[in-house]
Amino acid sequence: MTAEALADIQETLKRSRDTLGCALKSLKHNHSARAGDLTILRKTASGAIRSDIATPAQERGMIVGMSLLPGHRRRIREGARRHDRIFDRHSIYIRDFDVDYAARTEGAFDFLLIELPLETRLRLRPTNAASDPLLGRMAEGLLGWLADPDRFDPMAAEELGARLSLHLAAAHAMVRRPRPRTRLSPAQVRRAKEMMMSVEFGHLHLDEVARALDMSRNSFFRAFRETAGTSPYQWLLAERLEQGRLLLRLTDLPLVDIALSCGFADQSHFTRMFKRAQGISPGRWRKSA
Repeated sequence: MTAEALADIQETLKRSRDTLGCALKSLKHNHSARAGDLTILRKTASGAIRSDIATPAQERGMIVGMSLLPGHRRRIREGARRHDRIFDRHSIYIRDFDVDYAARTEGAFDFLLIELPLETRLRLRPTNAASDPLLGRMAEGLLGWLADPDRFDPMAAEELGARLSLHLAAAHAMVRRPRPRTRLSPAQVRRAKEMMMSVEFGHLHLDEVARALDMSRNSFFRAFRETAGTSPYQWLLAERLEQGRLLLRLTDLPLVDIALSCGFADQSHFTRMFKRAQGISPGRWRKSA
């Protein structure tokens, strides 16, 4: 076999697998989205399948895997170590990408995966046998977003990343240090709220507000929540919805104009958020107001 033919075969094999070494044709769900610094993925395969996964050692950070189904089995090789594992629901594994990883899988699986970048300051304890029900509930709440991340606001996605990072730090960090309760000053709260309300919805990122207060994204998220009793995105969404209710009650503007003036991406986004908060659509609420 010539070198060119071998290179073509290797390229074909490469295109047939995802970045974690899973065969693409075996995946029912193959979702991916960004949440702040984190990459969130969902990998699902149905039926009594058998497949091989291989991820060569690389400089890539860490990954957390969360099983959403029980009964999946893997025969795993990490570097020179070999072991078998049967996953329960909400079983997790945490591993570095800096060692060769290979696994032979048996049975249907549904995994939510959280990839931490190489440059992150958060270092997690690698583990092959652990369970995290709280992370499991958080993971299951992400599935709708993962299926269609463009329907959601960038700030909401960043908050998801911040929540996940804080949980991973609290539950699985290599070194746990007592963390003082941090609150924002009245001036900082005022500045943060002014920034969030002064731009069109979806154009502002937590990083921008955090930098204005000389804080990291996660520190700002934690401090705002501690001070205001709600997260930055939830506070902003409540303010936008209150503006929407005022315009619905006091004007006869079309719903699309109200949605855009309140900072929502479009009428559908406004309607979805309004109905989630009020239990009825904006049009029905306006008639009853």
